[in-house]
Amino acid sequence: MAFTVLLVGSGPQNRSMPMFLKLHSLGVKIVLVDEPESWTAELEVLCLIHKRVVLPGLSSLPQDAHLAQEILRAVQQESLGPIHGVYNAYNKYLLITSLVAQALHVAGNSFEAVERCVFKHLTRECLMSSGLESWSTFSIITMDEMKEAAHAMTYPAVLKPAKGSGSTGVVRVESADEAMHEFAKLQQRSWVREDTVFILEEYIEGPEFGVELVMQGGVVRFSSIMDAAKQASGSYFQGTGRSCPSVEPADVQAHVLQHCAAAAQVVGLTSGVIDMDVRWSAKFGPRVIEINPRMGGGSVHIMHEIAYNIDLVEVQLRTALDLPVRDLFTARPSDIHFEAGWVMSPHSGQVQNIEAFADGLKAQFQLCVDLVRIEALAQNGTHAIGYNVNGLPTSLIQVVTKGNSKSAALQTLGIILLSADARIEELVPPDPEVVESCVLMPSAVSPSIFEAAVQSLSILEVAAQVAHLSGTMEAILSPKNASHALIQPSFQIFSESALSQA
Repeated sequence: MAFTVLLVGSGPQNRSMPMFLKLHSLGVKIVLVDEPESWTAELEVLCLIHKRVVLPGLSSLPQDAHLAQEILRAVQQESLGPIHGVYNAYNKYLLITSLVAQALHVAGNSFEAVERCVFKHLTRECLMSSGLESWSTFSIITMDEMKEAAHAMTYPAVLKPAKGSGSTGVVRVESADEAMHEFAKLQQRSWVREDTVFILEEYIEGPEFGVELVMQGGVVRFSSIMDAAKQASGSYFQGTGRSCPSVEPADVQAHVLQHCAAAAQVVGLTSGVIDMDVRWSAKFGPRVIEINPRMGGGSVHIMHEIAYNIDLVEVQLRTALDLPVRDLFTARPSDIHFEAGWVMSPHSGQVQNIEAFADGLKAQFQLCVDLVRIEALAQNGTHAIGYNVNGLPTSLIQVVTKGNSKSAALQTLGIILLSADARIEELVPPDPEVVESCVLMPSAVSPSIFEAAVQSLSILEVAAQVAHLSGTMEAILSPKNASHALIQPSFQIFSESALSQA
């Protein structure tokens, strides 16, 4: 008997298609509830899903019990038979997915537990009231509350919306005046309502980790830890890479994983793949930055597939169906080191020909045995924010490399990104009518990935390495271009000691 699984909503096509392909290959019948104008209409045409149920206004309706009943009513009208599980994939629909699963009496996390994760101020309150964590943090809605919190805060601090993802609206502030100024700016953003909650919290200095947990029946069945890299562009933060396995001390890793397992149980999570961002502080020990009750995005899926021989899409599906997952975790982590990084642009502009650009990069380095994957993250027509702009930079292309050490994998990654950097204007043509002020990078930063890749190479040797890795007789980068790229790289990644938190 084939299982029928319900999925609510959709995300970007280029990031979602691999998930639908995998679910289809596993033989389950996917019933997708989505809006009429969504790209997912083609999934039914391609027979990648069993049925697409249209619900107008899905993304804008309040995620409450009424919407859950509307979804179930629309599904029942299609006479699809019993639904055996609900698969959660997207941040935007986590709350409604939990309500639908509860209404169907299938496996999943409670609405209350998911709500504690979606709203970060509730996460803080839960972890602090349990005694698991203690640090300076304030929940804010009005400017009067902001003024009071700003003058009571220890700086540097981080200001961010209580609900959100991808570092949107997250800024580092150095003083009470700057905190109030940034809060006033954020209140003008289109997504902010009168009741939008913000958090002002103490900045945690120290390495950042990406942690994945798999829970079933309230028990942690699997856990992994990766080093997370962050980009500091002015006061804004952006995740720019992952390192697997972590190179931090084993006792620190063990402490972080133990802390994350306790945090998941404290907020009430019991089932599924859970993604966490965590900082290690000499002052506090581990501190949870955020808990996401779904699989991590970006490089998380591919990293687990190649390093642990685990497909997290299948793991999430099994937990949604309440099928045993223990047999999936028999493989030992690979001894190979993997690095993931992102191509970004120094300037803003409209993305064009991104698939061709990514394919060109793949072809250039097709003979490089340490290249694992190159894939487009943005879509054509997207307005990309450059890192030299006072805003959150846009990740354009993801590159994953491997090596017998962190430095070896980093060197390969840096050289590939350096080559992409030299041709970045093909991907994001600069707008001559837009004048962008350069945001000075903080001076007390660890080496960028470019510096890590080329610190022992001369400019001519870098060009030779690019030629060698790409399997061509000529370097794509001329010495002149290589020199320019080394002085002003478009991809800044701080992998040794991140300066930011999200």
